[in-house]
Amino acid sequence: MAEIKVEEAKKELQGKVEEAKSKLQKQQEASMPEVERKALEAKKTEEAKKAEDARIAAEAQAKKDAELLLKKDEEIKDEAEKKRKAELLDKQRKEEDSKLSADEKIKRTEEKSQKRIDEIKNELLMTKDKSAKEIQILRDELAALRKEREEEPIDLVSLVEKEEAEKHKKYLEEDQSKPREKRREMSKDELNDWMLEDQAEAVAWINRREIRREIDKRQNLAFKQRDGATKKLLEGQFQSLTRVYAKHPELDIRKRKEELKNQGKSEDEIENIIRGENKKYSLIIDIAEENPDWKFNPKAPELVAEEMEKRLKGSTDSEEKTQVEKLQEQVEALSAEIARITSGDEGITSTIASERKSKDVTTEAENALIETMRKAKASQAMIDSAVKKFREKNKK
Repeated sequence: MAEIKVEEAKKELQGKVEEAKSKLQKQQEASMPEVERKALEAKKTEEAKKAEDARIAAEAQAKKDAELLLKKDEEIKDEAEKKRKAELLDKQRKEEDSKLSADEKIKRTEEKSQKRIDEIKNELLMTKDKSAKEIQILRDELAALRKEREEEPIDLVSLVEKEEAEKHKKYLEEDQSKPREKRREMSKDELNDWMLEDQAEAVAWINRREIRREIDKRQNLAFKQRDGATKKLLEGQFQSLTRVYAKHPELDIRKRKEELKNQGKSEDEIENIIRGENKKYSLIIDIAEENPDWKFNPKAPELVAEEMEKRLKGSTDSEEKTQVEKLQEQVEALSAEIARITSGDEGITSTIASERKSKDVTTEAENALIETMRKAKASQAMIDSAVKKFREKNKK
């Protein structure tokens, strides 16, 4: 009796349940009025006939499909039959693939990749007369296939199933001394004995175990999928950051950070010092904090750098505009002051201005204006324009 398997016990119980149902149904039919019983029998007969018709039709279709699969493609003229054969072959292939183990699937993928690689090699040898563009397309595809083959696909489901099986063995060893109802795993022999002693409790424990196993499996799979996605995101961001460093090398603060760390500075002090001396770095930190969603984008460093460039350009334009306005104010103020001083003798001023124009010699007032604008770092074009306006104003 101890050798009775759990599945056999379940089948035996199921058979008894079905037998009881059949017996109860016969009793109910026996107690029915004659009219209802005849109607029920007629319904059963009709359903049996439909089931038989369906079975016959299914067998006929299966025979027809088998004959169709044996036909060569060139023998099939009807489009509907061509489509049907393609569907049958696809279904057949999927059924075969579902029966393969993880290693067999990987092997088949490798074989397909190698076959395509060999085909492309042959095509490359025959494409001497083709355009350079067509050849490059084939070479790119060949490189992609080789890379795909080198990076063997990881079957996460199979990996998780293997890990969970190892976990079950570990639980089995760890829980041997525990009461049966508190164990996470149990040997088949012990479970069979328990089924014979207390079937209800044993079945309840089996249900709890299956639920726990399923939850563990789903959590393990979700973690691995999430871990893979995170790795891909970080790789993308690293490549993006490398491109940003190439364009803005001053943003690579690793060396400066190490120097400050060797000086005994704390993390907060290092951050404040670098932000104070590196305007670009300080700006990208602010932009990153303003756009937290960007951290999930593989090109996040470049997005931040582009926004930094826009803001720096706007800031520079604004500073230049402010500087020009200040210079204009200084020029106007100085021009007004010189005009006030020289307004007492207009004739002399006009004569001097005329002589100056002909000899192109600057006066002390003009030199003062020029010196002021140079200190303000004005361009030569701005200085020439200011001197010209000053002379025109005094000539009047």
